Amino acid sequence: MKYLAVAAALIGAAIVPHSAQAQNAAELSAARQVLLQLQPRSFAENLEYCGYIGRMPDGSLTATEVTRGDAWGCLSRGDESRFVEIVASFHTHAAFDRAADSEVPSSDDMYGDIEEHVNGYVATPGGRLWYIDYRRQVATQVCGLGCMGQDPNFIPGDGGPIAQSYSLQDILRREGG
Repeated sequence: MKYLAVAAALIGAAIVPHSAQAQNAAELSAARQVLLQLQPRSFAENLEYCGYIGRMPDGSLTATEVTRGDAWGCLSRGDESRFVEIVASFHTHAAFDRAADSEVPSSDDMYGDIEEHVNGYVATPGGRLWYIDYRRQVATQVCGLGCMGQDPNFIPGDGGPIAQSYSLQDILRREGG
């Protein structure tokens, strides 16, 4: 449970007011630290892992218990009842699979965050970290290839060009919708 200890270390971190334009520093730090811990296990087991970042009564941010999904998705079963507010979701995209467009968030990823009114963070097999701004309905790369670890079987360029950001409509077009 190292990932929870890392996230718990954020207690007392300065809270920056929520912005519709970009993620705040405490939210990003909490999501990044949890996802960095989850990436190796996600690759080794070819499973998605997910959860939420929430605001505690004292204003600090911490993560729920992490939920194990399958190779194509994950629905958090973590206990959010201790949170005053859920501020973000997070999940990995499992191991590299040539049949999956896993280097970008999916429309399901974006729809889930939009419907729940939370920002989202997605870590990919290529090691990218994406931020989903649910208000603007835009996914933006926080950092590129390798910044979050990388699946040893990952093939750079296999999914074609990857833009710095995508609107929900862009993702739907990419998926052929």
